[in-house]
Amino acid sequence: MTSITKKISSQAAVLGLMAVLLLGNAGVANAQGATTFTRDLTVNSSGADVTALQTWLIGKGFSIPAGATGFFGPQTKAALAVYQAANGISPAAGYFGPLTRTKVNGDVTVPTTPTTPNDGGSTSTGDLKGGEATLKSFDLRREDSSGSEGEANVAVMTAEFKVTGGDARVERLDLVVTADNGSLEAKPWKYFDRAIILVDGKEIAKKSVSSKNAWGKVSGNTYRLSLSGLKQIIRENNTAKITVAFDIGDGIDADDLDQTFTLKIEDRGIRAVDSVGIQQYIGNTSDSVTFGFDAAKNGDISIRTNSNNPRATILVADESRESGSYEVFIFDLKNKDDVDAIITDLTIDVTGMNSGVTASSVIRNATLKAGRDSFKGRVTSSALVFDDMELEVDGDKTTTVKLVVTLARNATSTPIIFSLSDTNVDAEGVDSGDNAAVSGSVESKAHTIAFAGVDVEAVSAAQAVFTPGGDASSTYGSYTIKFKITGLEEDAYIASTTGSTGTVGVTYEIGGNEYTGTTSAVLSSSARTQNGYYLVRDGSSETFTLTVTLDPETAGAFDVRLVSVRFNDDSSFSGSTLFTVGQNDSGFRTDPIYIAN
Repeated sequence: MTSITKKISSQAAVLGLMAVLLLGNAGVANAQGATTFTRDLTVNSSGADVTALQTWLIGKGFSIPAGATGFFGPQTKAALAVYQAANGISPAAGYFGPLTRTKVNGDVTVPTTPTTPNDGGSTSTGDLKGGEATLKSFDLRREDSSGSEGEANVAVMTAEFKVTGGDARVERLDLVVTADNGSLEAKPWKYFDRAIILVDGKEIAKKSVSSKNAWGKVSGNTYRLSLSGLKQIIRENNTAKITVAFDIGDGIDADDLDQTFTLKIEDRGIRAVDSVGIQQYIGNTSDSVTFGFDAAKNGDISIRTNSNNPRATILVADESRESGSYEVFIFDLKNKDDVDAIITDLTIDVTGMNSGVTASSVIRNATLKAGRDSFKGRVTSSALVFDDMELEVDGDKTTTVKLVVTLARNATSTPIIFSLSDTNVDAEGVDSGDNAAVSGSVESKAHTIAFAGVDVEAVSAAQAVFTPGGDASSTYGSYTIKFKITGLEEDAYIASTTGSTGTVGVTYEIGGNEYTGTTSAVLSSSARTQNGYYLVRDGSSETFTLTVTLDPETAGAFDVRLVSVRFNDDSSFSGSTLFTVGQNDSGFRTDPIYIAN
C-alpha cells in the first residue's frame, strides 16, 4: 500500500469514528465501528446521520468537495448518484432510500428503532403521522406596519406555508432583522422588549429580546433572532400560519422613532421535523416586511351613553334622616387606543334644579362604581367632584361607570339632572404618564326629588286614522298611550284632568308639523277615584290610558308624547309634585301618522 493510500485509509477511519461519535440516536454503531443507517435521506436533510453518510462516501472515494457538513446538498446527491450507478442501484437519482440504505448497511445486522436526530429540538416523532413531509408555498404577510412606544403584543408578520406528505412539527424560527437607517440607533434590542410567536392567534412561545445576548450579529446593521423549542405540529395538508409579534420598548429616543426595520425569514429560516425524523426547512430570503415606530399612545377615552342608564324616576327623600341609595346615572368610558389609561379626576355637573336649590342642599353622598372599584366624591353647590380616583380603563375596552347618591335629610323637592362632559375628565396613559384624549358627553334622565313618590312605567303606545261616521272628507287621528303608576312611600293622588299646559293631572305634547286644529283628551285608569282624583295606594300599581284625538286644520304627520304626571299625597293640587318623563323615553311616545285635512 502506498503512503498516499495509507493516508486516505487513515483519514477515512478517523472520519468514520467521528461519524459514529456524532451520530447519537440517528443510527447504530456495530462492534466493528461501522454505522447502521435507519432513515431515508434526501436534499435538504440534515443531522448526524447525514454527516456519517458523507464521511462514508468520501471514505469510499466519492467526491464531496465541501466535506462532511451534515447538510444533504447537491454535492452529496451527486456523490450518492455515482455510488448508486457503480453498484447497480436504479434509479441512480441520489436519493438515499431503502435499497441504497440496505446496500450501504451491508453486513450490519444490529437492530435499531428510528428516531429523530437530536438537533436542539424535540426528539420524539411518535405524535406525528404520515411519511416524509414537504414544506411548500411559503408566503410572508405583513400585519401591523408600525407600533407605538410601550405598546404590547404588536403583530408584525405572519408566515404561511403548506405541509404535504405527512405531519411536521415546527421546532425553530430564525428571524433576520435589518435597521434601514444607519444614522439612527440600529440595535434591535433598543426597540423591542419581547418577541411572541402565535399560531392561529394562540401564543406558543415568547422570548425576552431586550438585551444584546438575545441577538446574533450577521453583518453591519443586520441581526438574527432565533426562536427555538416551538414544538408546534402542523398536520398533513394543512397550512401553517405563524405570527411574529413584539412588545415595543418604552424608552425609544424621539429621533430614533424614525427608524424602520426590515424583517424576513430566510430560505432555511423555519425548521421542522417529520414523522420519519427528516429535518425540513422553508423560508424565502427575497420576501420581507418593513416595520416602524410611533410615539407612545396615552389612551383615547370616549364618553358614551349606556343602554341601562336609569329611566326618569322619583327620588324619595326623608324629612328626618338621610335617604337610602339611588342609582341615578350610568355611562360608559370606551378606550379607543390599545394602551391602558387612568382617569385621575372627574366632575359630574348637577343641573335642572329649581331656582335657589343647590346640589349640596339635596345630595348627602355621591359614589362612583366601576366593577369592583368604588370612589367617594365631594358634593359642591353645582357638581359632584371625584379627585385622585385612579380609575383604570384598559386599552380597546369599555368601562361602565355607575353614579349612586343618597339624599340629604329633609331635601328640597326639585327636579335634578346629572351630566358629564369631556372638559370635566382628566386622564393619562398608564405607561407614559402623558395626557390622554377625552371626548363626548352624556347626561342622566330628569329625576325628581320628593317626600312621596310614584314610579311611572311605559306599557304601550298606538295610533290610528279614522273617519267619523264614514265621512271620508273628515279625517281624525286617534293616539293611545298606556302607562303604569306605582305608589312609593305614601298613597298618590293623580287628577283625572289632561291638557298640554297648566295645572292638570297629565300633560302631553303634539309633535310633527306645527299643529293647529281641534284636540280632545281623556285619561282613564283602573284606579278608583276620590274627589276627581285617581288614587294609587302605596306599594300598589294601577294602569292609566291617555287617549288623544286630533282633527288638524292642515294635513300632516303628527305624533303624541306623554310629558308629565302631577301627583300629591292628598286629593288637591296644593303642594303637588310633577313627575317629568324623559324626552328620549320612546315608550311614552306614539309613532307619527299622516292625517288628511
